[in-house]
Amino acid sequence: MAQMEKQQQVDRLSQTAHDTVDRAAQAVSSVGDRVSEKYEELYAMQEDWVEAGREYVKEHPVAAIGMALAAGYLLSMLMRSR
Repeated sequence: MAQMEKQQQVDRLSQTAHDTVDRAAQAVSSVGDRVSEKYEELYAMQEDWVEAGREYVKEHPVAAIGMALAAGYLLSMLMRSR
């Protein structure tokens, strides 16, 4: 009788452990799906920004060169002060 109760207790604990592992696996899978979706969104956003930058350079080449020179100058000033 005591052996049977012990076996039932072990079975319940085993089932609880399996349920916990299943819930954890579902949570990890859900998080993985969300991370994957966010990565795809950010990648698409990056592609959009790059394309917008290319279009701006095509439409305003002189302004783009001026901004690049100004950015390079500012960066060199920041690096020189260190």
